[in-house]
Amino acid sequence: MRATMRNVGKAEFMSLFQQYQAESLCSKKLQMYSAQVQDPRLRNLINEFNTQCQQRAQWLSSTLSEAGGTPYITS
Repeated sequence: MRATMRNVGKAEFMSLFQQYQAESLCSKKLQMYSAQVQDPRLRNLINEFNTQCQQRAQWLSSTLSEAGGTPYITS
Protein backbone atom coordinates (compact mmCIF):
# COMPACT_ATOMS: atom_id res chain seq x y z
CA MET A 1 0.00 0.00 0.00
CA ARG A 2 1.34 3.41 -0.99
CA ALA A 3 1.53 6.14 1.65
CA THR A 4 -0.40 9.31 0.91
CA MET A 5 1.42 12.59 0.45
CA ARG A 6 -0.42 14.02 3.43
CA ASN A 7 2.04 12.12 5.60
CA VAL A 8 5.00 14.16 4.34
CA GLY A 9 7.02 15.66 7.16
CA LYS A 10 8.01 19.30 7.36
CA ALA A 11 11.61 18.68 6.24
CA GLU A 12 10.51 16.63 3.23
CA PHE A 13 7.88 19.21 2.32
CA MET A 14 10.44 22.03 2.46
CA SER A 15 12.86 20.01 0.35
CA LEU A 16 10.18 19.42 -2.30
CA PHE A 17 9.19 23.08 -2.17
CA GLN A 18 12.79 24.25 -2.63
CA GLN A 19 13.19 21.91 -5.58
CA TYR A 20 9.95 23.26 -7.06
CA GLN A 21 11.28 26.82 -6.72
CA ALA A 22 14.58 25.83 -8.34
CA GLU A 23 12.87 24.16 -11.30
CA SER A 24 10.58 27.17 -11.78
CA LEU A 25 13.52 29.57 -11.71
CA CYS A 26 15.47 27.36 -14.12
CA SER A 27 12.56 27.42 -16.54
CA LYS A 28 12.28 31.21 -16.40
CA LYS A 29 16.01 31.61 -17.05
CA LEU A 30 15.95 29.16 -19.94
CA GLN A 31 13.05 31.08 -21.51
CA MET A 32 15.13 34.27 -21.36
CA TYR A 33 18.19 32.52 -22.79
CA SER A 34 16.16 31.01 -25.61
CA ALA A 35 14.91 34.46 -26.61
CA GLN A 36 18.50 35.74 -26.82
CA VAL A 37 20.10 32.87 -28.75
CA GLN A 38 20.35 33.13 -32.51
CA ASP A 39 21.60 29.64 -33.36
CA PRO A 40 18.49 27.50 -34.03
CA ARG A 41 20.12 24.27 -32.85
CA LEU A 42 21.15 25.84 -29.56
CA ARG A 43 17.71 27.44 -29.16
CA ASN A 44 16.07 24.02 -29.68
CA LEU A 45 18.35 22.47 -27.09
CA ILE A 46 17.56 25.22 -24.59
CA ASN A 47 13.85 24.78 -25.30
CA GLU A 48 14.15 21.02 -24.64
CA PHE A 49 15.81 21.73 -21.30
CA ASN A 50 13.07 24.24 -20.54
CA THR A 51 10.37 21.66 -21.29
CA GLN A 52 12.05 19.23 -18.89
CA CYS A 53 12.21 21.88 -16.16
CA GLN A 54 8.55 22.72 -16.68
CA GLN A 55 7.57 19.04 -16.46
CA ARG A 56 9.52 18.58 -13.22
CA ALA A 57 8.04 21.79 -11.79
CA GLN A 58 4.54 20.59 -12.68
CA TRP A 59 5.13 17.20 -11.06
CA LEU A 60 6.49 18.87 -7.92
CA SER A 61 3.56 21.29 -7.91
CA SER A 62 1.11 18.37 -8.03
CA THR A 63 3.00 16.54 -5.30
CA LEU A 64 3.04 19.62 -3.08
CA SER A 65 -0.67 20.17 -3.69
CA GLU A 66 -1.37 16.63 -2.51
CA ALA A 67 0.60 17.43 0.64
CA GLY A 68 -1.54 20.51 1.30
CA GLY A 69 0.90 23.07 -0.06
CA THR A 70 -1.35 24.71 -2.65
CA PRO A 71 -1.11 28.20 -1.04
CA TYR A 72 2.68 28.17 -1.50
CA ILE A 73 2.71 27.29 -5.21
CA THR A 74 2.70 29.99 -7.88
CA SER A 75 2.09 29.56 -11.56
